[in-house]
Amino acid sequence: MGPVSSPDPRKDPRFRRFRGAAYGIHILLTTLFSLWLIWSVGRSVSAMTPEQLPPAPVTLTFRECLEGARALWTELESGREKLVNVSPAKSVDQEWMRFRTAWLQKLRVRESECALDSRERAPLREVFGRLVRVQDLYAIHAVQYAGEVGGAVDALHAALERAGRDPSAGRLP
Repeated sequence: MGPVSSPDPRKDPRFRRFRGAAYGIHILLTTLFSLWLIWSVGRSVSAMTPEQLPPAPVTLTFRECLEGARALWTELESGREKLVNVSPAKSVDQEWMRFRTAWLQKLRVRESECALDSRERAPLREVFGRLVRVQDLYAIHAVQYAGEVGGAVDALHAALERAGRDPSAGRLP
């Protein structure tokens, strides 16, 4: 027979109940925190995404719906272009989410007025679906810009401002 090793003192059987209770409390708190986080994120996303509206009592013509989609596209593109002028650049994502929510409300109204569920409106349904997809991509872009590029842009603006205040900035070499 080989040598007998001594039991691990950290696993003292007298404290088994306490270890079990500590593990239980840890699992309970982790579960509660995870559920709170999921609920909080879900509530936040729900608040930023207006629900689809029921069909409007009067349906717009195909042409009016198409013009409405073009107007929404122009507004979306204009909102995206304004992002580069937001200061500080780190807040681009917050500014975009405010714009996005208002824009989505207009989109939902237009969708309800256009009866997109009807078979003959399939091309319009595709246009509105692609508008939403582009908006989603712009939202991702705004978050990435704020998180990755925003700090560098803000630092560049600060450096330009400091350099412009330097007394030697007005002199030519």
